Amino acid sequence: MIKPIAVILAALATVTALTASAPKVTLSGKAQSCHPGTPIRLLGIRSVNVSAFQVSKVPTIMLNLKTMDTLTITDGTSMIRLDTLARQTYRLVNSSTALARAVSDSTGSFKLIIPVTDSVVVYGEGDDPDTPVDQAFKTMSGRANSSFVLDMSNGGCGP
Repeated sequence: MIKPIAVILAALATVTALTASAPKVTLSGKAQSCHPGTPIRLLGIRSVNVSAFQVSKVPTIMLNLKTMDTLTITDGTSMIRLDTLARQTYRLVNSSTALARAVSDSTGSFKLIIPVTDSVVVYGEGDDPDTPVDQAFKTMSGRANSSFVLDMSNGGCGP
């Protein structure tokens, strides 16, 4: 009886040691939007829930994000479709295993520390009641430290 317990403890110690020594990557980001007017003023968005996922492990989330990104809103039916996809994506994000999760601070900044991986999708969910779909995402390499902006305006800050 003691021998099987010792084997299990040794295996657990090995897994813990391997996990602790795995190379890590830091993704530093800023959830950002803009204040309308001229000139456009960029604003950091606080309290954005940010999650990082390995792209290959979340195909349904990726499909939903790409569909929402390319959906053209022409009528009430397409708006309902967008809302349905956004709600489904939100549920998937919150029920899927993330590489890391964070919440943006008062300036919109956040930091995700993840294991090295090929491709990462970073998904942010805001809480603006005036925005029908308060989500943004960015796909990037997970092999090196990087800094980026998570555009919560979905491209609406451009001239």
